[in-house]
Amino acid sequence: MDTWKKLSSSYLYQSPFGNLRKDKCELPNGQIIEDYYVNEYDDWVNAIVLTKEQQIVLVSQYRYSAQNIFLEIPAGKPEGEKAIRKQF
Repeated sequence: MDTWKKLSSSYLYQSPFGNLRKDKCELPNGQIIEDYYVNEYDDWVNAIVLTKEQQIVLVSQYRYSAQNIFLEIPAGKPEGEKAIRKQF
């Protein structure tokens, strides 16, 4: 499989939780995509937690962009390498 070529790249937004980048790409067939948007995320952890009764634990999470509450698996951003290593 042929890969895409990144011709240029610029950041539109950067934060501790992730970045939004705009790339200009060339496809293997020569077609150019001027505005290809890429979400870059920092490390993220998702957990599938089971109770003794083998039921999955879910959390209610409000999502501003959807203006709604969703049931999701527990997730979050690790707070450094030392915090991760203590867990295992």
